[in-house]
Amino acid sequence: MRNSAERLLRSKLLQLFLAVCMFSATLLSAQNLTVIGGTSVQRQLTTCIEQVSAEYLDKAPGLDHSMTIVILERERFLEVKDSFRAYRTRLAFSNLETRRMYLSSDVFRNMDSVLRCIPHELGHFVTRSVYEEHAEIAAGRIRKRAQEVCIMPTAPALPRVLASRLKNPSAGTE
Repeated sequence: MRNSAERLLRSKLLQLFLAVCMFSATLLSAQNLTVIGGTSVQRQLTTCIEQVSAEYLDKAPGLDHSMTIVILERERFLEVKDSFRAYRTRLAFSNLETRRMYLSSDVFRNMDSVLRCIPHELGHFVTRSVYEEHAEIAAGRIRKRAQEVCIMPTAPALPRVLASRLKNPSAGTE
């Protein structure tokens, strides 16, 4: 009687252990993204492109798929870039060890540079490679999907009151 109770207990513990392992593996594959700095439009666009790449990032080996993206004004970006000795880069660079991507605010001047730089840097994380050619292969897939999904507004919408005053300058003045 005692042996059957022990076997039943072991069986239940094994089932519980397997269920916990499966559940925690699902949790660990989820992206954990932090975007620091930049305007709200820059953060939204960056997040959109990162989400497009999530399926590729989740396939990468390892358990830690968290990432921090730091958007810096041009002068501050140049200082940080020099401190990392990333002399050859102009607009963006990544540090695979710390899982951080650094972007100059100049990246967001137009959609072409956004789609060139951010997917390329994400390509380094997908391939886990410092080689530009490897990152560019992964970037191509990310870039294509980001073009379909992510858009950058060309100009902020004016509030209605301001827009009506622009059409009729004398309106609203008292």
